[in-house]
Amino acid sequence: MTIFAAVKFNIMKQQKTIVTILLNILFCAALLWFFSRNAFLRPFLGSAGKEALSGVMLLATLYANYYILYPKLYRGHMSLYWLLVVIACFVTGGVELAIGYPFIVKCNALAIQEYGSFYFFSKRLLFVFSRNLAFNLFAYVLRERKQLQQSLETESKVVYQFAKMLDVCNDQNDCQHIPIDNVFYCKKNGNETEIHTVEGIKYTRYCTIKYLEQHLGDKEFIRISASVIVPYQYIASCDGKAVTLKNLFRSEAPLSFPLDTKRAPLIAAAIDEYLHADIEEKNELQIEGEEEKGKRGPSVPPKEKLDAVLNYIKEHPGCRSTELIFHTSYSQTTMDRCLFELKKKGLIEYTGSKKRGGYYPIG
Repeated sequence: MTIFAAVKFNIMKQQKTIVTILLNILFCAALLWFFSRNAFLRPFLGSAGKEALSGVMLLATLYANYYILYPKLYRGHMSLYWLLVVIACFVTGGVELAIGYPFIVKCNALAIQEYGSFYFFSKRLLFVFSRNLAFNLFAYVLRERKQLQQSLETESKVVYQFAKMLDVCNDQNDCQHIPIDNVFYCKKNGNETEIHTVEGIKYTRYCTIKYLEQHLGDKEFIRISASVIVPYQYIASCDGKAVTLKNLFRSEAPLSFPLDTKRAPLIAAAIDEYLHADIEEKNELQIEGEEEKGKRGPSVPPKEKLDAVLNYIKEHPGCRSTELIFHTSYSQTTMDRCLFELKKKGLIEYTGSKKRGGYYPIG
């Protein structure tokens, strides 16, 4: 399954690179055509070749700004970056006017004679410089947007990798982080993705289902169709045509999603392998638990763990078990035993509904 995901990711990366190259070629062709056919943003230079050459010089400044100046200078030497951009805009503007100087003088002899050559060409140079700077600002904005997107993606991956948290938005568009273990399933909805949790709450993440698949990885989650991702731990069964999730909400029927028809055998095999491994692990743990129980009697959490859970509940009344697990790093089994013992001793109580309630100290 990991090899399949890696191959698919490489193919998608190659396709994205090809699309980027084609878009760049189309942009260059459109800009050269505009400069050779349209006189709105350039002076008359006498021939289509000279006018296309001015477009080539502008393209050179654009791509030098986007691929060389910005990545190497902007973050560490901002003043030098803008100085070089301004110089490049002036130089390319001056060269453009120099290329078409004879034709410009011939067509504007009366204006040059009336206003003077310095005033006339300084005005033309200012116009060409403003045009070049505007185009370079366009390249700068694109680069800034890309830099911001990469920073957000890196931050999101770091949060997921080390804290096992996923950034989402609620119905009021308030951004927050939820534990990855709380994700019940993810479903595509237009240009965004819905994240449904085990508490029955729906969140939204503004990304494609493909991006979320790459972000979550294939160790704990599996994409079963073009629009659905589910965690392995909440899969109840798979019959080769559909996946049924565990019935966490007793008042409703179990959720079931159809498999992708093209990848159904691979998906079913991966799920079957996980379920069999999970059953074997549970059997081993049950055998070990019975042996330990026969030797030691009922297992009771140590006092320091009970105190840690109790102190956290006192400091954060209304917290839930998932929050306790995240902050104490205890396993689900250990946390359940701790909460059971504290309730048994009358030190805590659970107040509220199943979805919104939490644990509160007594006394």
